[in-house]
Amino acid sequence: MEWRVRIHRRALRFLEELSSDERARVEEKLRELLEALEEGVLPYRRLDIRKLRGEWEGFFRLRVGDIRVIFRIDVDSKTLYIYSIHRRGKAYR
Repeated sequence: MEWRVRIHRRALRFLEELSSDERARVEEKLRELLEALEEGVLPYRRLDIRKLRGEWEGFFRLRVGDIRVIFRIDVDSKTLYIYSIHRRGKAYR
């Protein structure tokens, strides 16, 4: 069973508003993340991933320049849930 990606409507809207270069960089990082998940690894250092705390407990963030991707992983259903894609200052609101 392959990994599935579920993207929140607001995250998808922000992704569509990005320039083509920025969108390509974000999509490439997400592709790398999915490939790593297929291998059963979460590459914290290579992709600059951090666990979030506080009200975002259980989520991770992926940094792509000044853009942040907030996501959650469901290993049982092999699904990557992307909740937010936004610039650094607004990503955690």
